[in-house]
Amino acid sequence: MLLSILDGSTAKTPRGELPFPSANVLCDLADALRDLDRGDRRRVAVRVRLAEEPCEIGLERVGSHVLLSLYSGGALPVVHVFERPLLGAEVAARLSYELGEREKRGGTREAERVAAARASLEPCGFGGGESSLRPLSGRVLLREQVANDEADLVVIEPLEDLPLSLSGEITLRAPAPSREAQSPAVLRADLLGLLARGRLRITAFESSRELVDVHVFLVAEQLARLAIEALEAISTGRALWRKVKIGGAVCGMRVIGREGNEARLALTLGYAGNRTDSWTFPALDIGLFARAVVDFGRGLARAIVRRDRSQTHNLRLVEFRSMLREIGEMTREVDRNDTVINISPESYRAYAKPEAGRETGAPMSNGRVRFSPKWTAAVPAIDLRSTFQCGDAFVVGSLRELSCIDRHTGRIVWNRGVSKGVSVLTPCGIARFDIEGLLSVLDLGSGETRTKIKLTPRVGAPVTGAVVSGAGLPRMLIISEGRRHLAGVDLEAGEVLWRYAARRAGPLRLKRAGRLVIVSSGEQALTAIDVVAGNVVWRHCDRLRFGQTATVADDSLFALAGAVSGVGDARLCHLDLWSGAPRFSVPLGEPARLIGPPLVARDNVLIASLGSRGTRIAAFDKKTGERVFARDVCLGVASPMVVDDVVILNSESGELVAIDANDGSLRYRHVFSEGLDGDRPRRLEPVLRSGALFVPQTAVHVVRPSDGALLGAIQTDIIPDLLRVDERCDVYAAEESGHVAAFSAAARLTLVK
Repeated sequence: MLLSILDGSTAKTPRGELPFPSANVLCDLADALRDLDRGDRRRVAVRVRLAEEPCEIGLERVGSHVLLSLYSGGALPVVHVFERPLLGAEVAARLSYELGEREKRGGTREAERVAAARASLEPCGFGGGESSLRPLSGRVLLREQVANDEADLVVIEPLEDLPLSLSGEITLRAPAPSREAQSPAVLRADLLGLLARGRLRITAFESSRELVDVHVFLVAEQLARLAIEALEAISTGRALWRKVKIGGAVCGMRVIGREGNEARLALTLGYAGNRTDSWTFPALDIGLFARAVVDFGRGLARAIVRRDRSQTHNLRLVEFRSMLREIGEMTREVDRNDTVINISPESYRAYAKPEAGRETGAPMSNGRVRFSPKWTAAVPAIDLRSTFQCGDAFVVGSLRELSCIDRHTGRIVWNRGVSKGVSVLTPCGIARFDIEGLLSVLDLGSGETRTKIKLTPRVGAPVTGAVVSGAGLPRMLIISEGRRHLAGVDLEAGEVLWRYAARRAGPLRLKRAGRLVIVSSGEQALTAIDVVAGNVVWRHCDRLRFGQTATVADDSLFALAGAVSGVGDARLCHLDLWSGAPRFSVPLGEPARLIGPPLVARDNVLIASLGSRGTRIAAFDKKTGERVFARDVCLGVASPMVVDDVVILNSESGELVAIDANDGSLRYRHVFSEGLDGDRPRRLEPVLRSGALFVPQTAVHVVRPSDGALLGAIQTDIIPDLLRVDERCDVYAAEESGHVAAFSAAARLTLVK
């Protein structure tokens, strides 16, 4: 109905006829025609709804005529009608007649606006013209009937000489002078200004194919999105298959695997709705294809802006250029191989932490143990990340305050109001990093602020850090700030000593080893940084991304590459800790959703992953990387740990399972089935203390790790979302809802010889 009002025809769009228009839509169209007639604007778009889908009617003035377009936006725009030529005076007359009919019916709440819109259309003549105009194509209209509005054929040639290149040509009109004021601070999405038919040509080595009469910008935009997905897929080891119809063309892409160290893909281009006219370019290099997309996209954007400077404020074009920059950065990351080997590892090996000695005193695993309640406390909205035990203090963090509780009596020592943020325990006190970027160091005994340092707020990713303290090392805090930076903060001097910038923004995972901190930031490199100077000591590069925390064992470092955000291929990398020299790199063998960092036993390295049957453990020889065994262990997600060549997993399904780290055989299994599924703890990590394992479930169970013997249990109404055990084996359990309970170990008889 709406199209028939504008062009006087009964033709339907591919999605069906527009519904009966409301008075507001007609008034908006009247305002648009008035602005076109006055010359206030060259083109204007009016939003309508087509079959419950938001669409836009685009009107562009060319002389005494109006070009009518109908399209829908979004990630996959659909052009229903493009540049249907209409005589401007006739469109204004038909719209004025329809507004007059609405005014006669009465009863409308917009009667005054309808009357004003109809009155504004009366002087619209669009410079005269013939009384009728047969429908012609937009190109013929521009060439033969509109001589005073020039249209140029703009050729877009490759800027770089690449074996794979994209080129094309589009018809662009010079913009007419506009009196519309446009603020440089406002960006508007104007899809109408980017719709232009033309040719798109792809040349791959000796082969060349061409798509004619397609919307070049829409196709280029989708090729950019496909390039980003392909680069993401190969960096995480995932398979990819995409096929989209856009702008009269079909674009398909399939990542087909690897040949050596080069990623390959198959690219298909053709016409929408015609399966015979399509071409497939097999085994293309993904980096080369991405560079070709960036090269063509930049040339296309430059041509559009040169023709119409107002397009610099087009939000859709700005986002397109942002995608091209992202592709360029990702391509450089894929092609970059700046591996650095530390040629002086001995200077860092000297700071290696000595092996901890065995605990003295009677171990709890010698017999049954009992616990008695010591004290309870109520702290609303407990922040588990800001709750820890240090000496005689038990610090509980919540959303707006920090509380210090005496661990012996349960008395509140001090209470301090704080802004929203995270806390970490350091040798100088409690470091609090809030959302405004203020790092405050609080005294553990009094809660008073000792130091304040202004950093860049961390936005879009969790705050991570590492505490530095040891013989010959300053007391420092390595903390993530901004989008992709690490800051080395001297806690005693209260100043930032150095900053390190990662290549991409994302979660930063840190693992400290002596004077080194190992950084894995989701990029295709693992970097070791000197904690004192901040310089890069060594860097290891890989085709897959490092997104998990590395594991340190003696002079070895084990890291997982791949499967950063979901299921995908992954590799286990073994490096020399002090030099960064690779020792082996082996694939895990099957797509996996990794649960945590590698676990190191005496002879094997174990990887925990989540599969269709629950948690799965795969073991690899620590020296050669040869696969030893792989087996499903328990249902659901589990928290694993290694104790004396026994892999112990505490599962969210209520199971405690232990397997042998050498051959994968089952050592023991417990099922703690009491309670509802919603009563499981937030954190399932067991705590090893004095030879006994404290297992958080609906209750806290004490287990001997070697054979699984139950030594005791703590029955409480509090769900142990966070579990802490001190050196005397007193247990502290915190529930996120706002309760803390402390239990003391009862006296035990010990055989003295």
